[in-house]
Amino acid sequence: MIDKLIDDIQVRCSNCSLDTLCLPRGLSEREVERISEVIKRKKTLQRGESLYREGDAFKGILAIKSGTAKLIRDDQHGNEHIINILLPGELLGFDGFSGNRHSCSAIALETLSYCELPADDLETLCLKIPGLMREMFRHTGEKLNHDSQQIVRNKRPAEERLAAFLINLSERFHRRGFSSIEFNLPLTRQEMGNHLGLALETVSRQLKKFQDQGLITVNHKNIQIHDIPQLKKLYL
Repeated sequence: MIDKLIDDIQVRCSNCSLDTLCLPRGLSEREVERISEVIKRKKTLQRGESLYREGDAFKGILAIKSGTAKLIRDDQHGNEHIINILLPGELLGFDGFSGNRHSCSAIALETLSYCELPADDLETLCLKIPGLMREMFRHTGEKLNHDSQQIVRNKRPAEERLAAFLINLSERFHRRGFSSIEFNLPLTRQEMGNHLGLALETVSRQLKKFQDQGLITVNHKNIQIHDIPQLKKLYL
């Protein structure tokens, strides 16, 4: 009974430390409560477990509460391609809007917890809360923008790709209240190479080069950025 009460308290959007990141801007307290009433808190996943798989039926929009995830898609040869990385407070599941089937898979990179805004409630909520519809459009637009930037970035030299990747993570962690200069890389070196279109050896070599230049310090997955302005100059 006590555990049930704790779950009921934790699932309320108004009590979540990520509410300003997951929810639309400018909502009234009543509108936040209305969304809270249909939000479902899902079970905790471990590294390698899936939030959904390519081809799964679309069940709703997901918000990561803790942990990180990767969006992946397999090609016709069964090779995995990492499309994006999701951090706490970020939403996913938009790839399921088209055809009501997910076009990629979402996999936990570490212990992860998340909430779900069920698909069955989306249309009704968007009609009652216009701000929610705007937020759906905003996130869809951001995904299109990210995809186009990634295509352009992956045609640039390895040094620029890796610098842009590190700055992108730094800025996103900062927006979520975490340190922008020290954090754990959510991907392995191999996964970073997959995401950036680089060989494993190239990723390791570029990280060492940045470290030798005094731009960063790398200790396994932990990274400290010492000179953000100089790192930005590498790809601007």
